[in-house]
Amino acid sequence: MRIMLDIGHPAHVHYFRNFIRIMESRGHRFLVTARDREHVKELLYYYDIPYENRGEGGKSLPGKIWYLVGTAWEQYRRARKFKPDLFVDFSTIYSGPAARMTGKPYITFTDTENTRIYRRFIDPFCKKVYTPSCFTGDLGSHHYRFNGLMELAYLHPDYFEPDPSILEEVKIKPEERFAIVRFVDWMAVHDRGKHGFSDRKKVELVRTLERYGRVFISSEGPLPDELEAQRLRLASHKIHDLLFFATVLVGEGATMTTEAAILGTPAIYLSDFRLGNLLYLENNYGLVLNYGTTGKDQAMALKSAATLLGRPGTKSNAARQSMKILEDHIDVTRFMVETIEQFDANAGKDD
Repeated sequence: MRIMLDIGHPAHVHYFRNFIRIMESRGHRFLVTARDREHVKELLYYYDIPYENRGEGGKSLPGKIWYLVGTAWEQYRRARKFKPDLFVDFSTIYSGPAARMTGKPYITFTDTENTRIYRRFIDPFCKKVYTPSCFTGDLGSHHYRFNGLMELAYLHPDYFEPDPSILEEVKIKPEERFAIVRFVDWMAVHDRGKHGFSDRKKVELVRTLERYGRVFISSEGPLPDELEAQRLRLASHKIHDLLFFATVLVGEGATMTTEAAILGTPAIYLSDFRLGNLLYLENNYGLVLNYGTTGKDQAMALKSAATLLGRPGTKSNAARQSMKILEDHIDVTRFMVETIEQFDANAGKDD
């Protein structure tokens, strides 16, 4: 089978990298297209995944619209040359039109409820959309659920083993407590009108946590000058090693929050978005605390983060809960392989 797979975010590389490797070992062929984004390129290079660059994307709303039209056309031209049997992505919106124009089926995945604008460019085109069972939305008759979390496609023990040498790289002692703080740039279409920490609140958060341990900052955008020295400068593929050993994560990014919980690091998520997977991890495992972005919420989140970082036993308790996550859910990569291969086998009679 020939599969055209599109990637728009660093997380998508992780979602599909093991799937690509296994499928290629079984004789399937891929054309991977990817957004020209720093960590996307770095990860694709590291995991030795050849790809075609589809550009950086627009910054303003008119620029995003123009990029959508131009990229959809370019994807169609690439597809005519590659002749895929199937299109696959994580709801990047560029596969659907190309699939329709070439008359080929399109399968997509998502775990994010707050992408209503994107869904208008996805749902009319896709044959099936797969989500974790904790997804709170209903995407219609072509919506199918699986018992897992997308991050288990690469953090499942069959694919991930933490490398303790990361501690030496960042000059942390094996039993030393430390926090990772994650700030996002709020530039995505679904982020319009939303915001995170102000610069003043970023400084307050970091300085408060420093009373209890070291603090490392992962940030998509610029930082206040007084925090720049604490910016993480790790190779992209090493972040999960560090996240595994961290005592707590405080952040605005949903993907890293979910990763932390699976890796046994309690996470505090600050956003006005109420995402099904993060509510599920809070209500069923206690590994995520969800807060809004009001001043009161930020104050409560800061207090919770300081308590977790300063309290003995935080990591051991979280590790036990993360084991339950692994016991309760499937290997998502295996699910993707079996699902796509079954779809290929039944392509002529699939409903």
